[in-house]
Formats: sequence, C-alpha cells, structure tokens
Amino acid sequence: MGNMILRKRNPILCSLIAASALFAGGAQAKANGPTPGDTVPALKTVSLKPAKVGGKWRIAWDVRLGTVRGILILKQRASQVSGTFEENGKTHSLAGSIQGHSITFQVPFTGTYPFTIEFNGTIDRGKMSGTSASVGGGPVYLGHGGEVDEPQRPWLAIKGLKHQLVSPNKPPKEDDDD
Repeated sequence: MGNMILRKRNPILCSLIAASALFAGGAQAKANGPTPGDTVPALKTVSLKPAKVGGKWRIAWDVRLGTVRGILILKQRASQVSGTFEENGKTHSLAGSIQGHSITFQVPFTGTYPFTIEFNGTIDRGKMSGTSASVGGGPVYLGHGGEVDEPQRPWLAIKGLKHQLVSPNKPPKEDDDD
C-alpha cells in the first residue's frame, strides 16, 4: 500500500528509487564477479626470467645399458641455449630453450643410425636434472627385443668439472663452484 501512495504522489521520486535499486544491485553483482555478457579485461602474460646456465657441466645420463657420462658446454643468449655434448671422444651440437627454471634441449647423434634425444629438466642453481627421450618419430632399435619405443631416461648435470658423476640416481656432492 505504501508503494501505491508513493507512485501516485511523486512519480519522479519513484523512478529515482527504482534506478538506485538497479544500480546498487549491479554494483553488488560486480563485487561478486563478472556475469555473462560482461567484458573481462585481458590477462597479462607473465614472462619468466630464464635461469643462467652458461658454462661447463658434467652430465650423467641413464641409457639402456648403463650410464653415459659426458660434458655439456652451454652458451646462453636470453632464453636460447646452444652448445655441445661431449662423450666418449665425440662432440655433438645441441640447441634448446629455457623458461624460468625449466630447460629443454635436443642433441642430434650422428652415425649409421642417427637419432635425436630431447632432454627436459629443471635448473636449481648449479644442478640440472630431468628426463630424456628419443624424438623425431618412429621407434628406436634397442637390440634383442627389436623395434620398441624408447622410454624416458633420467639425467643429472652438475655445474663445473671437478666431480665425476656416477649416475643420475646417485648425485655427487654439490660443492663444485666452477
């Protein structure tokens, strides 16, 4: 009954009250989050500063018949990494990228049966570790079992050349500052 009296006596006041109620309801809805049809501001992309990896690293990489030990010589330009993987007197080029504390690099191995291994890992100051796997499509020949897919293999690298790495599963002491 009060609303009826208000509408008859002052239609302008009634319109103002209705408009303020709509505005207050809209403000409350915005406080609770966007509603369908609202435009949402674009999210900013956050670029992670790449960890520094330039220099010489000892690497131990588990393979089917044991552990390969070698030396990584890495050069870094912003988020790109290049360099070499040295093992058993052979040097192979490598290239990859770093995003924050994650590293990915590929090493193409040449020979009678060329193949490429991709190393993915995490950088933690003077240590990198992760897994590796064959890339480029197709199965890898593993010997007696014939053609089968290569599993992911663990790897570990320690910055500097003082320590010998035995296996990615048994890291050496990490007191090397080279």
